[in-house]
This record gives sequence, C-alpha cells and structure tokens, in this order.
Amino acid sequence: MRVFAICAAAALAMACAPEGGSLAAGCDVRAAHSWAAGDQALSIEASAQGPGCDRAVATLIIRDSSGAPLYAETHFAGEVMVLAGAADRAAMQTALGEWSDPAAAAMQTTAALPDWPAGADAPASGEFPFYPDEGVDRASYLSLREQNAPLFCYVQGMESLRCVALLDGSIASVGLQLFPG
Repeated sequence: MRVFAICAAAALAMACAPEGGSLAAGCDVRAAHSWAAGDQALSIEASAQGPGCDRAVATLIIRDSSGAPLYAETHFAGEVMVLAGAADRAAMQTALGEWSDPAAAAMQTTAALPDWPAGADAPASGEFPFYPDEGVDRASYLSLREQNAPLFCYVQGMESLRCVALLDGSIASVGLQLFPG
C-alpha cells in the first residue's frame, strides 16, 4: 500500500509539472522557524511551489509540538509583498524565511495590539489602521489584549498584515493591520 501511495504521489507530481519539464526545474522551496509561543513550542513553516518562483503558490502553516497543523493559509506568491519579487529559488528561500519568522514581528503578544478607545468604531492605530475580524467586538478585543497571548502577524498581501493569536492551544485570527505599500 505504501509503494502505491509513493507511486501515486510521483505520478501526480509529473502530471502537475510544466510541459516538457519537472517540478525540480521550477520553484519548490521551504523555510521553517521555531515559535516560542508562551509556554508552547510551535513551528511556522512556509513553502512556495510552482513552475517558476514568479508563478508560485505560497503556503504558511503553524504546527503544534507534535506536528499537528493549527493554522494554514495559502496565497499567490506574487500578491504577497515580501514574496512578490523573488524570481529564483535563492531569492524565494530568503523571502520565505523573512515571511515566516516570528522574531521579526513588531507585535509579539496581543497586549501590543492597538487600543480600542470607548466610543470608537475600531482600534486606534494612527496611520496604520487595525481592523478586527468580523464578529470581534470591543469587549472581546480588549479582553484579548489583556490576555497577553502569543501573537504572530505576517504579510498577507501587498499592504496588510494578518494577525493570529495562540489561544487555549489553538490559533485564532484576530484581524488585519494595513500599512502603506
């Protein structure tokens, strides 16, 4: 049964390869970082795959210490600011490393999220607006800030960060922060 699964995976890889080529000639790059998220050791993995790095699809996965996935998100690499200019494997390797590095994040915990003043429609963050996810009201947002939970924010487009937090052993999306592109 295992041999069949390996052969099926190899056949699928050849079927998805560019005409007359192989995936080895394309862009198949990975990077990984450890994330000391409070008292938990998580990993953040990033990969890019495609016939060329300029046409790759990038995936970000956060896993718990057993390797079980807690969060996954996929993007067209050309639509993610830090990945868009990576034209070859070496450049994509560097870009994926930057994209998935929790140590590089400006906000390490939910306590660093911008304040949401009473009477305001959303958190106040000056020229970098933060938009909580749908269904997150002011009370739950302020409670999240008080929890001081581990936070990972990564570039998810050309002008925004997606922020996710580790809450009770699982990853929850918190919201988006815009930045000038």
